[in-house]
Formats: sequence, C-alpha cells, structure tokens
Amino acid sequence: MAYYNIDTIDVRPYSYPYNLLLSKWGISRKIRIKGRCRELRIEEAYDHKIELLVKETINTGSNLYYMPLAPLYKILQEENQLWAKLLLGVCVYLYRKAGVCHYRDSESYICYLYDIMDNWIEDDRESMDDTDYKEQRANLDEMFAIGDKMMPLLSDEGHLLQLQKLIKAFQPQNRFETACLNLAKDTLTVWTEFPHANFYQHIKHEEEDEDDYYGNGKIQVTDYISFIGETAGCVYETMINMTNDDFNERSGIQDFEATVVFDKPKGKYKDELAYEEKVLAIIKELCNLLNELP
Repeated sequence: MAYYNIDTIDVRPYSYPYNLLLSKWGISRKIRIKGRCRELRIEEAYDHKIELLVKETINTGSNLYYMPLAPLYKILQEENQLWAKLLLGVCVYLYRKAGVCHYRDSESYICYLYDIMDNWIEDDRESMDDTDYKEQRANLDEMFAIGDKMMPLLSDEGHLLQLQKLIKAFQPQNRFETACLNLAKDTLTVWTEFPHANFYQHIKHEEEDEDDYYGNGKIQVTDYISFIGETAGCVYETMINMTNDDFNERSGIQDFEATVVFDKPKGKYKDELAYEEKVLAIIKELCNLLNELP
C-alpha cells in the first residue's frame, strides 16, 4: 500500500479466499506502529460495495490521566516561581484550547465523584469517627475551594499568551525546572502547529441511555483524562476505589480514532491522530511534574 509506504505480498499464485486472507495478514503486520492500534478491515458499505479501510486508534492503556491542581495552586500562592507560571500556562492551554475537563465543571466525571463523596460524608456522619469525619470534610472542602479559585486562572488566556515571553526569560536551575521549560515549549509548539484543534475531534460519539453513562456504558475520554484536586489523601483514595468499581462495570473504553477508507487513490500519508498523540504526551508529563510537587 503506497499510502503507508509498504510492500504487499504477491498473492496471485493463491486462490480465493486464501489470497485475500494472506494479503490482509501481510498488510496488517506491516502497518503496525508503536503506540497505535491499526486494524485493517474489509466491510460492506451502505451501497453494497465492498470497502477496504484502516481504523487507527491511540493506545492509552488502562491509565488514569488525572492532573492535580492543588499543589500548583499552593505554589502559585506562596512563591513567585517562573516555572510554576509555565505550568499554569500549560494547564490553561489544556483547559481552554484542548478542552480537558476541570473537576469543578458541573458535567465532568470527577465533579460527579466529588459530589457523591460529599453526600456520603454527610450521610455517614453519625456513624463515622469524629476525627475521620473532620479529616475527610476538611480535605474535600479544600479541594472544592481550590477548584473554584483555579477556575478563573484556567479561564484566563492571558497566562497562555504570556507563555512565549516566560519561556525566553526563564533560566532553569535543575532537572525539574528544565522539564517544566521543555513542557512549556512543547505546548507552545503544538498550539502553533495545530491552532484550531481540540482534544475531542477524533472521538466517536455513540448514543447511550442516560442511565448507562455511569453504569455499563463505555469509559469516556473525559472520565480518565481530567484535572483533579489532588492525587493523595483520604478523599483521593476513596475516589480511586469508586473509579475502579465503576470502570470494571463498563463495556469498553472510548478511544481517539481515525478511519481511512481506500475508496479512491490516496496521496501522501497524513497522521490524523498526530495532535491527540502530542497532547496526550503533554498531559502525561504534566501529571508527572505536578505529582512531584509537595
């Protein structure tokens, strides 16, 4: 297939259907690429014609990409650190441009979990140890407060517009600060290269019953990629237990996917999922850096 710059097996000596199966096997093996799943399909189209297509998805595994805002907020309040402003610019990009959920967005999955825990704490107050109740209540209230205070910061594109200026002015002093600088540079590059892209442009939306969303439906991208209050403490431990129980009941995982139909000659290969892959790499690194903060 010229589109993927691969040579196909000569199947002319073989009869049908073995020639078709052999050709499909050979192409499927050669179009493999690290970090992606490419599935070659032969399907019947709506007009009863047979189509050859490749469905490509990004392999996100079974990971939770939860970016904690509480440690960044505390650093921004206590110290005038340029590296913290760089990370804030990255967060603003992810929220305003890529479209990553903030946990105080009322329709987000993490907001849903926090609200459930809020009700649980109050409903079980009489049966809880007083110390446990106060710890959980204080922890949850702090996450709510920080989330509300971070919302206007994430909504302010001024922090993103200043990113290039901050990058030029910043002189890293250690490995961590160098990583913050590189992440900011990567974010600025992606924004420049894909100025109008968003994180959900290659997500297949399937109709589901409303009752299935938090039941046996698919795990949505917005369920496993989101800003969160913190990734430590009693509230977070409860949330992870809730998430594991919930996800174990779901029917599958929603992926970033693109489909190429070979119904006519194709030109040069175009990576339809390049943006999503690069943003996912930014999110992974941001998770690592934020989790290093005290």
